[in-house]
Amino acid sequence: MSYDLFFRSRTPAPPVETSAVRLTTPRARPILPALDGDMSSGAHEAVAGRERIVPVGGAQVRPRNRLSLTVRGEGRLAYALLAPTLLVILFLVAYPFCAAIYLSVQDKMVGAPGRWVGLANYAELFRDDVFARTAWNSVVYTAVAVALKFVLGLTMALVLDQERRFNNFFRTLLFVPWAVPVIIVALNWRWIFDDLSGFLNNFLITTHLSSNIISWLSDPGLAMGCVIAVVVWAGTPFYSMTFLAGLQAIPRELYEAAEIDGASIVQQFLHITVPRLRTIFLTTVMLSTIWTATNLQFVLVLTRGGPASRTEIFPHLAYTTALGARRLGMGAAVSLVFFPLLAILILLLTRRMLRQADE
Repeated sequence: MSYDLFFRSRTPAPPVETSAVRLTTPRARPILPALDGDMSSGAHEAVAGRERIVPVGGAQVRPRNRLSLTVRGEGRLAYALLAPTLLVILFLVAYPFCAAIYLSVQDKMVGAPGRWVGLANYAELFRDDVFARTAWNSVVYTAVAVALKFVLGLTMALVLDQERRFNNFFRTLLFVPWAVPVIIVALNWRWIFDDLSGFLNNFLITTHLSSNIISWLSDPGLAMGCVIAVVVWAGTPFYSMTFLAGLQAIPRELYEAAEIDGASIVQQFLHITVPRLRTIFLTTVMLSTIWTATNLQFVLVLTRGGPASRTEIFPHLAYTTALGARRLGMGAAVSLVFFPLLAILILLLTRRMLRQADE
């Protein structure tokens, strides 16, 4: 009798016929197959707790997804928040760019209706010797200025990164040229380079370093160098400030460990500093290249493109052509010829930064 009761207690309960609906969320997929009719009620409760299965009798009911409504509401809110930015890009970037393209294929003078000429403006530019000299001057001016700013800015950042007395004072003094308006900087340096009353010539003659007056901005061999010097003086603090911020973010423990392992100062710089500042290097060079290549004030105030177009660059040529000669179509063509060069440079630097970020 005891054995009979024992085996009867060990016999499984008869299966319960139920139907269930599987409720799954987008984040979790069902991990168990559909319920069969041979599962016990306890198994149904366990699976229902794990997979959120709700028995509803014999009907198959699919509940309404409230998450989709939330996503739609958030999407509408996102578009509403992005609308001001999109409008700014549309009216301040896209529309002027398209208008410049349309203007560049017309013979348009100030105060007169335009006449469609197709690519005649571009053909005239490429046949002009001044345009060829301007293209070369723009490349030299931008490349040399950016390279000098990079080297000087990195050197100053490395010096200011060291702990020393009055370090905050020197950092503040270094950033003064960056805070001064560009037009004020250009006017001050124009007075310094002046032939008769300039500070530089008076200093050289007073100290007997030179007995002749030097025409710094009128000499074809010195004019471009003087303009580049002013650009470097005004733009180097931006490099120093950016590089100094990156240097202070590098953990000091890396340098201490490298010093314990016997690494020299040069090895620490090449294997610790440079790899961790590479992204900052690329970003700073890209921004500085755009700002330097498109800057008009220095050339306009210092030399006006002279002497003999030795300091003529694309922004100044577009300015003098459009507003000086009143040829708006030709001025737009000059600007658009210069645009692909900057676009290619930005694309190359951006792809390199994204590749390093993936690595």
